[in-house]
Amino acid sequence: MTSQRLAVDADARDLAAAEHLVHRLDEVLGGGRPEDAYVISTHVVREPTARFVAVLDWPDGPPTEELTALLADRLPEAYVTPDSPAIAEAEARTAGRLARYPGRTSIETVTTVTAVEAGGVVDAVEGLAGIGLEPADTLDLTGFARPVWREGRCVLLVQRAAAGLVPFEARHQIPCCSDH
Repeated sequence: MTSQRLAVDADARDLAAAEHLVHRLDEVLGGGRPEDAYVISTHVVREPTARFVAVLDWPDGPPTEELTALLADRLPEAYVTPDSPAIAEAEARTAGRLARYPGRTSIETVTTVTAVEAGGVVDAVEGLAGIGLEPADTLDLTGFARPVWREGRCVLLVQRAAAGLVPFEARHQIPCCSDH
């Protein structure tokens, strides 16, 4: 099995723009394909300016040249490359947040720690700030779960909220210092 990996840079300066880029990639690549056809992770790139780059990892996908041409045609605002530090991070699974991955839609619901760890690419669910988790603990991941690559594993970070355990990353971010 060969995997096609490309970095797609559309100068996404925040998480909302990174999510928009992922959505655009889905529009271009989706075409009725199953959700596990490809993985898209987003990575922070700092040079020449800080931004998010999406890495497309498509096992048994079309040849790199074909993917590059398709993306260049359908996403003219993006720069596509098969060579990027973000690709190395995704291959090594050392950094990046997963936006599209096998099993995503099955866990983006009210579920348990055990179900998340058994249902797809997520290797572990971890509580922030020393929160201990039990296998049967309920997680409200309704519609949004963005695990991260860390030390070769896919980890979903959760935190306590008024309604129980929820993902650390919320769909709608409140900018820092937004109240002053």
